[in-house]
Amino acid sequence: MIKRASLQKSILGVLADGEQYSVQEIKMHLAKIDAGEYSEGQFAGSMNTLQRNGTIEKVERGVYALRQDKEEVNMKTCFVVSPIGDEKSETRKKSDQLYKHIIQPVCESCGFIAERVDHMNDVGSIPQLILDNLESADLVIADITGHNPNVFFEMGFRARNKKPMIHMRKHDEPLPFDIASIRALDYDLTDLDSVESTKDRLEKSINGFSYAHSDDSDKNFSDYAYDNIAAQILPIQYQILDAITELQSEVKSNNNNTLETVINTLQKTQPKMSQEDAMIASLLPAMLENPQMLNQLMAFSEKFPTSSHGKKP
Repeated sequence: MIKRASLQKSILGVLADGEQYSVQEIKMHLAKIDAGEYSEGQFAGSMNTLQRNGTIEKVERGVYALRQDKEEVNMKTCFVVSPIGDEKSETRKKSDQLYKHIIQPVCESCGFIAERVDHMNDVGSIPQLILDNLESADLVIADITGHNPNVFFEMGFRARNKKPMIHMRKHDEPLPFDIASIRALDYDLTDLDSVESTKDRLEKSINGFSYAHSDDSDKNFSDYAYDNIAAQILPIQYQILDAITELQSEVKSNNNNTLETVINTLQKTQPKMSQEDAMIASLLPAMLENPQMLNQLMAFSEKFPTSSHGKKP
């Protein structure tokens, strides 16, 4: 089954010529380019995401087109906070890999421009540039791997305006006590399957926020309440998912241990059987179900006399 991020790219490829396409026509083009298998839910979710981030628009019922005239305006910004380190350092290498292989492609598929301070061409003050982006970016993704003090400061600065922020960390690294309650998406750059899973979860996290600007005049109190509730619920959802996964693993492990114990106990307590007894034990259920078979077997055995010890010669 194709990932939703890949499906979105394929849909954009269909609409890239600027023409209008119906849903059926889009699906036909996806089949022609062999985009991969997808469910109706994936398709509907992908179309909804592309509309929500302003990349495509509904021209009329069931007909869509690329929003070329508003594409740049509607692209949102994601400011990436991470321990950058010195050039050619191991820290820089890991941060670049996370940015290039996970954060940047997922952001682009969700309609965001991912930016990191060392990639910006700005002649102003770096500290002020960081603060400005922390203040204005639609989304902040913070990699808290390494417990970098600058990253922690920038996280705190961003938290004050209660705008969307997602935390990430290396999969085997514990969190400091002070931020242990923060939900962070784990990543493992050495495991390709894990990378794909992380990209999928990051995409869902990004799409789980509402990015309406606070200066929208038509935004009422219920809209703000929804944003606040969504921001609180999303981390709890992932905590529940993690707990369920951990519980499933524990149950599976316990079941395997219990089954192994039962088998070992039976093997130790079960008396050893002779070959004749074992054969009779295996045939007995069938004979009980078929009395005629039992009569035939007994008639057959009577043709052979037994020895004085009660055994066949």
